[in-house]
Amino acid sequence: MSIFRRNKAAVINFSGAITSQSIAPYVSLIKKIEKTDSIKGVLFTIDSPGGSAIHSELLYFAIERLKKKGKRVYGYLELAASGGYLVASSLERLYAPPSGIIGSIGVISMKPVLKEILGKIGVDYEILKKGKYKDMWSFTRRYTDEERASIDELQEDIYLRFIEIVSEGRKIPKDDVLKLATGELFSSKKSLSNKLIDEISDLDKAIEDLCKEIKVNPEKVIYMQIKKPFFQKIINRSMVGIIEDIYYNLMF
Repeated sequence: MSIFRRNKAAVINFSGAITSQSIAPYVSLIKKIEKTDSIKGVLFTIDSPGGSAIHSELLYFAIERLKKKGKRVYGYLELAASGGYLVASSLERLYAPPSGIIGSIGVISMKPVLKEILGKIGVDYEILKKGKYKDMWSFTRRYTDEERASIDELQEDIYLRFIEIVSEGRKIPKDDVLKLATGELFSSKKSLSNKLIDEISDLDKAIEDLCKEIKVNPEKVIYMQIKKPFFQKIINRSMVGIIEDIYYNLMF
């Protein structure tokens, strides 16, 4: 029997916002695939608006380790915005449907300011701190000018890291990535002309190309599903995830 008959390709669907909770089962699954010799390639389908900068990069690193194990990794992008596109940049070949939405290369931070609302409902508060900027993320006040400058410097570092990842992954000069890094979303057609993807096609074509590359029969494709907790299936994300997004603040 030919060794190629035992080899397989896997399809993994990643959807939703990127948080510590949402990436944990995917990182675990990717580690298992690293150790599974029969799986020679993986196609990641991505349907994500982005999320936490930290956890976007952690998922990116997990895929990079998979590549170092000799696995081929392709991507099919339905919605790959912001951190979703950062993750996609680690994939070797990117496909998208004609109606795909791609890009939003940039960084954003935000916090609600609840001082007036709290006052109206009779809620008072006090803050004790050590460290000049320790309460800068507090919901009870706006940033000072110095704090805005500090956040801007932090955002700049993360923004440049995002550009570096896209440049390396897509083999696009950094200056060209900078021109695209406006936070703008692009159609599949525009993404193809900007070299953010490699081909516009249906999902079957992406799977067929991967199987051809790794010499696997397309009938040997396995679809690997992530099991989400029942509560998360109902509301998509837990309240913990929502609060986590607010507190991580810096998001892709």
